[in-house]
Amino acid sequence: MNTKVLELVGTGLSLGGVALSHKVLGAAWTRITGDPPPAKNPDPDEAWTGIIIWSLVTGLVGTVIKVGISRQIAKMENRPRTNPKASSQAEV
Repeated sequence: MNTKVLELVGTGLSLGGVALSHKVLGAAWTRITGDPPPAKNPDPDEAWTGIIIWSLVTGLVGTVIKVGISRQIAKMENRPRTNPKASSQAEV
């Protein structure tokens, strides 16, 4: 596959994976704590511990997803291409 196409596919998969994980983590956070996940709007009633934990968990999961997808795309780019015509021409 073309390198540019693989990069675009990797970017799309990373964005989709992070968005999906954010939804799943948000649902889990709400189920565990009973409150919605911390948002960007400043709420003086929100505890700093919750904000820090939410940031660490979402950052960690997002990074693991991005790195995993990047590694898989790199493996696909480095995979030898098997073209029967090319191998038969090389033998001649």
